[in-house]
Amino acid sequence: MIGTKTIFLAQWDHKHGQDVSAHKTEKGAFEQCVVWMRECLSEWYAPDDEDHERYSQMSDDDLFASWTDITGEEYMTVATVALHN
Repeated sequence: MIGTKTIFLAQWDHKHGQDVSAHKTEKGAFEQCVVWMRECLSEWYAPDDEDHERYSQMSDDDLFASWTDITGEEYMTVATVALHN
């Protein structure tokens, strides 16, 4: 019998290419995306900018949902991939 396992890819599409990270859980992939977002938020808005303050205080779900609107050109996704033995 052929077994399958599922992994979840955190994917960040940006102007320099794509970053990808594989995770055992969907939550882990989502959390990686949020880490990337929070780490680079200062590249989009200066720390003293009121938009930076507003975005940095968003919940993880709201930040993830708003990322393309915030950056205008970047995409964060979590992709489900089935691994076949």
